[in-house]
Amino acid sequence: MRTKVIIAAILVGIAGVGAWMYFGGNAPSNKPVARGNTVRSVVVATAQRKELGDHIEAIGTLYANESVTVTAKTQGIIRSIAFEDGQTVRKGEEIAAIDAGAEDAALNVELANLEQQKKELGRTEELANSQHVSKSKLDEQVAAVKKAEANVAAARVRTGDRRIVAPFGGIVGTRRISVGALVSPGTVVATLDDISSVKLDFAIPETFMASLKPGLDIEAIASAYRDQTFKGKVVSVDNRIDPVTRSVNIRAVLENADLRLRPGMLMVVDLIKDKRNAIIVPEAALQPEANSQFVFVVSPESTVTKTQVTIGRRSMGFIEILSGIKEGDLVIQEGTQDLRSGAKVKVLNAADAKA
Repeated sequence: MRTKVIIAAILVGIAGVGAWMYFGGNAPSNKPVARGNTVRSVVVATAQRKELGDHIEAIGTLYANESVTVTAKTQGIIRSIAFEDGQTVRKGEEIAAIDAGAEDAALNVELANLEQQKKELGRTEELANSQHVSKSKLDEQVAAVKKAEANVAAARVRTGDRRIVAPFGGIVGTRRISVGALVSPGTVVATLDDISSVKLDFAIPETFMASLKPGLDIEAIASAYRDQTFKGKVVSVDNRIDPVTRSVNIRAVLENADLRLRPGMLMVVDLIKDKRNAIIVPEAALQPEANSQFVFVVSPESTVTKTQVTIGRRSMGFIEILSGIKEGDLVIQEGTQDLRSGAKVKVLNAADAKA
C-alpha cells in the first residue's frame, strides 16, 4: 500500500512538471517586444507657401454703379421713342423726343436775327474806319451781335430740352410713356442703370474698425449663382458707427462685364483682411507638448527630426507656421506615434508629397 502511495506521488509530480513546461515555460509573454531598428511607415505632407488672410463674413446688397430716373424737362407731346426695354444705350444717345415745332421755329428766327446783326456790324466797322460813324455807334452794334448770340444759345437750349438723352451709358429699364403722350417737367420716361461695375454695400461690427481700409479684397456669392465667386475691392469705409447696431458701413466695387449681377441682389460677403504670404502644413502634422508645438521633419535620408514650431492662424484643416520650418520641408502627418528624433522612416506617399 505504501508503495502505491509513493508511485502516485511520483506521477503527480511528473504531471505538475509537464503542466508547468506546457503552460508556464512556453506561454506567450505580456512584456513589450523591443522594436530594435524597425523602420516605421509614415505619410508626409510638404510645407507650402500660400497667401492667407483673416476672413469676416457679412450680408450685402448690390447697387448700380450709376443709376438715374430719366424724366422730361419741359411740357409737350412725345414725338418719338428711340429705345426698347432693356436696351443698352451710349452717353448722349437720344432716348425720346418731345415735339419741338415752335422751338425750332423760334431758333430759326434767332439765327436769322444773328446773321443780320453780324452783317450790320460789318458795315458799321467799315464806316467807323472811315470815320463816318461814331465809336459809340460801333459799340452799340457789337452789343447787338452779342445779344443775338445769347438769344440763339437760349433758343438752342429750349430746343435741346425737347430731346431726352442718356446722361451716361447703361441699360434702359421699362419705358413709362408712349408716343403721343402729354408730358410735363418731372414725368418719368424710364430708368437708366450703369451696371458695368456694381457697388456692394454691407456692414461690419465696429470691433474690426481698426483693420478696415480701402483696398481690401472681398469675395461674394449670390444665391442666383452659387457656383461662382465674384471678387472685388473695398472703396470706402463710412466715417460713422451706427449707434444702434454698432456696425460700420462698407462699400465695395465688383466688376460686372457679363452683366450677370443686378441691382438689389443679396450677396454673402467674405471680407479678407491682413493678407500675407505664409507657410502652412496640415493640422494633423502638429504635435502639442505642454505649451509648445512640434512637427516631425523627414530629411532626404529618411531620418526624422522633432522640430519645435511657432504657429499662427488655422484655416480649413491647415495651420500657419510662423517659424521653425521652411517651405518644401516634409512633415509627418500620419504615423507619429512613439517616434523619436533620429528614427528611420519609410515614406509611403513620397511621389504625391513631391508633386
